[in-house]
Amino acid sequence: MQKRKEFFAIRLLFFFFLFVCFGLKSKAFPQEERLELRMKGVSLIEVMSEIKEKTNYTFLYNVDDIKKVRNINLTGIPKSVREILQECLIGSGLAYEIRDKVIIIKPDPNVNGADSELHKTIKKVKNLYGYVTDNKGTMLPGVSVLIKGTYFGTSTDINGNYSLIIANDPNIILVFSFIGMKTKEVSVGELEKINVELFPSDERLREVLVTTGFQKIDRNLFTGSANKLNQIDIALNGISDVSRSLQGHISGVQVDNISGTFGISPIVRIRGKASINGSNKPLWVVDGVVQEDIIELTNNDLTSGNLSTVLSSGVVGLNPDDIESFQILKDASATALYGAKAMNGVIVITTKKGKTGKLKVTYSGSAIIRQKPNYSQFDILSSDEEMEVYEELYDKGWIDIAKASSAANHGAMSKMFYEIANNNVSWGPDGGLNYQFLSKYANSNTDWFDVLFRNSLSQQHSFSISGGSDKSRFYTSIGYYNDEGQTLADEVKNYTTLVKGDFDVSKRLKLGFKVSGNIRDQKLPGSQDRKFEPIDGLYERNFDVNPYNYALYTSRSIRPYNENGNLEYFRRNYAPFNILYELDHNYVNVDVDDILFQGEVQFAITSKLRFRSTFQGRWVNTLREQKIHETSNHAEAYRADAPLFVNRNSFLFDDPDHPEKEPYSVLKQGGFYNTTKNSLTGYFIRNIVDWNLKSDQDHIVNLLFGQEIRYTNRKETHHEIWGYLYDKGGISITDPMVVKYLKFRDQTDYYRRKEKYRFAGVFLTGAYSFKGKYILNSTFRFDGDNRQGKNSDSRYLPTWNVSGAWNVHGENFMKSIGFVDRLKLKATYGLSGDNGIGASPSLILKAGEPLRPNDEDGEGVLYIDELANKNLTWEKLYEFNLGIELEVLNGRFYTDIEYFRRRSKDLLGFVTTTGVGGIRKKYGNVGEMRINGIEFTLSSQNVKTKNFNWDTRFTFSYAKDKITKYYDEPRIADAIQSLGTNFEGYSSNSLFSIPFAGLDDNGVPQFFGPNGKNIQKLNLQKRIDILKYLKYEGPTTPKGFGGLENIFHYKNWTFSIGLNYRFGNKIRLEDAFSDRYDDYSSLPGRLKNRWKKAGDENRTNIPVILTRWKSEELNDNGLNPYQLYNKSTARVADGSFVRLKNIGVVYQLPQTWLNSMNLSSASLKFQAYNIALLYSDKKLNGVDPEFFQSGGISLPMSRTYSFSVNLAF
Repeated sequence: MQKRKEFFAIRLLFFFFLFVCFGLKSKAFPQEERLELRMKGVSLIEVMSEIKEKTNYTFLYNVDDIKKVRNINLTGIPKSVREILQECLIGSGLAYEIRDKVIIIKPDPNVNGADSELHKTIKKVKNLYGYVTDNKGTMLPGVSVLIKGTYFGTSTDINGNYSLIIANDPNIILVFSFIGMKTKEVSVGELEKINVELFPSDERLREVLVTTGFQKIDRNLFTGSANKLNQIDIALNGISDVSRSLQGHISGVQVDNISGTFGISPIVRIRGKASINGSNKPLWVVDGVVQEDIIELTNNDLTSGNLSTVLSSGVVGLNPDDIESFQILKDASATALYGAKAMNGVIVITTKKGKTGKLKVTYSGSAIIRQKPNYSQFDILSSDEEMEVYEELYDKGWIDIAKASSAANHGAMSKMFYEIANNNVSWGPDGGLNYQFLSKYANSNTDWFDVLFRNSLSQQHSFSISGGSDKSRFYTSIGYYNDEGQTLADEVKNYTTLVKGDFDVSKRLKLGFKVSGNIRDQKLPGSQDRKFEPIDGLYERNFDVNPYNYALYTSRSIRPYNENGNLEYFRRNYAPFNILYELDHNYVNVDVDDILFQGEVQFAITSKLRFRSTFQGRWVNTLREQKIHETSNHAEAYRADAPLFVNRNSFLFDDPDHPEKEPYSVLKQGGFYNTTKNSLTGYFIRNIVDWNLKSDQDHIVNLLFGQEIRYTNRKETHHEIWGYLYDKGGISITDPMVVKYLKFRDQTDYYRRKEKYRFAGVFLTGAYSFKGKYILNSTFRFDGDNRQGKNSDSRYLPTWNVSGAWNVHGENFMKSIGFVDRLKLKATYGLSGDNGIGASPSLILKAGEPLRPNDEDGEGVLYIDELANKNLTWEKLYEFNLGIELEVLNGRFYTDIEYFRRRSKDLLGFVTTTGVGGIRKKYGNVGEMRINGIEFTLSSQNVKTKNFNWDTRFTFSYAKDKITKYYDEPRIADAIQSLGTNFEGYSSNSLFSIPFAGLDDNGVPQFFGPNGKNIQKLNLQKRIDILKYLKYEGPTTPKGFGGLENIFHYKNWTFSIGLNYRFGNKIRLEDAFSDRYDDYSSLPGRLKNRWKKAGDENRTNIPVILTRWKSEELNDNGLNPYQLYNKSTARVADGSFVRLKNIGVVYQLPQTWLNSMNLSSASLKFQAYNIALLYSDKKLNGVDPEFFQSGGISLPMSRTYSFSVNLAF
């Protein structure tokens, strides 16, 4: 790792010196001021605009004097500026005068009667000079300085200084403007030196430009639905995945923090779900190029907790301090240029770049503390309460000496029986329980959160250098993130670097490039992928050592250490188990290496025609390395062949060729060494021609034409080594029977997958504006994707949109309504699309080896993995959007209200076949869905004084979807599981429950059947007419969500507080009750209120603890009431919540302090994140409604405190 860091440091210094050299060179050899202007029939204003663009000259003139000078023809012969002006002004009655870099166009004094206001004012001139700084005293280069009402002016140099010659008129007003700063007007009077201080503008109300990744558009001329956020305004220190910071800030953008594990992406949806089974993930675009995910996963996959999810975030490799802004594109007009991949919206990230000016060095550092959870949040029995239940289990036949000897898992009481059986402990009085032995466990009350979690300390550091000259600019940064882990099982180190350069080779040619790198070293608990068991309607995961799940679901009477301070072992999977030992001997290392190069060429063919090319190469390699040591419980379970459970242990091999033999181990020694390698190689190029056909005071006409090609290869290779001896130098001794063992279980110890993705598209967009009030926009795009097969009808997708806007505030009748600054109406209708992950119309064949009676008869075969469907095509979304923007009282209040109606067609799903091809289902376009919604944003400056400001931002979103067409036939097990299922006439991922009818007179759950009779039996595999057995609960995704943020500024202090909320979804509670319990698992606190005697069914809904004989009787009769109870209406909670998301305090150091320390700016910041749930359903018993308790590598978002310092030199 040290060599990698040195490599990046050397490369960083190389690029830094490269930029400095370019900058010096461009200063030393300025371009000669001779121009080749080829223009026909143009006006003098257009000629001056071209000269201004290609030189450093600015103009002073009176519009009335020059507006009649038209029909100028220039042949393109190289001429000086003086020669061009002389040619243009022949016969016009005008003359010119050049003073420094200012060209004054004035009436010719030799022409009789020439007398203009401008001619009068230039008789006496004076030189005006000064400098411009921001509110922190930093000199600002590139500030525009104009005389109000004219085009005459200049800009500040790299040191923030300016000078210009103006008329000696005390009534002249100078206008100072700079991006991100409030425009300031200053009356000149008799002054000759004017120094100006500019203050940051409040861009939270509205942005001036909309960045789509293809082009930057004036907000007034934009017709789509988009919102901008500056990273500095929403940054969450210590939260490495920048997508989490979007939560609650933008209407229509839902962010669910399903896990706090580094690398696992939150679920991000824009305007709800556009697909039933598709990814529903927005397109992430970084600096104009789509950021491909290393592994393609759907939003449902993200909740699995599987090891692959740690590679699911496409932006976790970005340094948050390198990000300038986010632009969220929501409707068909805003996303149109992304065509067939933009169905789920687009999030455009713009990273920082160098600016003209002196060298700027910045450093930011954060110390982050994550608070560990505790049992006070949850409703779980203490160890002494557990022991009382264990006594009842003993009385009811669930725990005894025979069962303790053969049980797969055992806790404290079973351990007592095991020790008695081995003559290590004696029976209690009268041959009963040994309470002296049990008391130490009853009193242990183990705090597993305290044992497995810690109040972890993390660090985040970022260092950047930027600057440049008029000809070249650069930005470079290095980032480091170190998280020691909130549990004993996880930690991560993440390194980032970014180098960007921009070069103005000439007035026509500009070049730019970006090089970025990301290296990640991460450790996680050992994990296997979960599997859905349709018989029980449960997801199951073998050998799960997730610390959070272990703390929640393990008995508190189990101890990590014995009374001597040594590790204490219990039994799990038929083998000795101690969670601390297991985490040390069963873990995963994750390595990620991600390198990206991006270049850009811009060439001005003419003043109206520009060409831009963007190209990128990206190379990613990852390694997931699971080390399962020979002494781990995971490995020992494969060797657990003691006589009492040799026929129970499913990890032993029951050889079908030798049925007379007892099951035996194929892992006689050693452990496992499992590796999964993923790689991504991607190339991208986009070429654009931007043609500004016309641009004057009345008409703006623009055409943009382009094409892009994307080439992506993904590879995954998985390899398992059985019998790996970690304690003997890493040699492996693999039993020959492993191959046979895996074959009979339809498993493999090796696979290799490769995916080739080729994508091409062409696009054309046109925009027209009349007087800046009426805007029309239309885009057409045609895309092709090789994954859609060879059929041209399915491989290609044309997408389009038509949109318009009316800037009502520009109408004459609005002039009398002075308090309205902006009133804009806009509408969009268009088509976008997407193709599902893993869905292909082609026949997919895979190689395999079928079972044969004898090993020597083995042979390789091809088998059908997926049937062909030549009619399979893209998912499509038709969207209508209607919006209104209103800004009043000089920007004090801004609101944006939008209504959208979406129609999804050709949605992907599975079609049931006749089975002739050997496969029961195949992909098909089986669904249609309707989504209607509304979004509301309100931003306000509530108080605005010299020393105190109070700003508020409130967002609200509501959307309701309904499946209008769907052909699949889900099982009851699908409908009642936590993610829900899909039915025609219902929301996508709707949750259903078995209607609970209370307890019977024996305390056993019963349910309402379809005929009004109570039932205690239901086949969860049933597919026909299942709705008559179920009750609809609601969608599992929220219908509404939003946020509220208040920001207070007082002098150098800033205080912020943010809330976020959601509502309208249901949550399936974890399976907590059973017809049988053991002493290994924790017990829900609600068991204290269980049925105990006749009549209790009238006071409680908590089922009785059955005797072993009664449970066997239920099973013999085919009854499953406890299984149904966990999936009933009694086990559903409301998913609504209100969360105090963050509190922040920032202090900007005073300017006098900065001057004494040679700093241009410095600030200190404290921030708390994920502070408290102000409201959630009590049924959740402390469980976070956003978090999916899926085990594996998934961990909840913890309460986080960060302390940060930001310095600029």
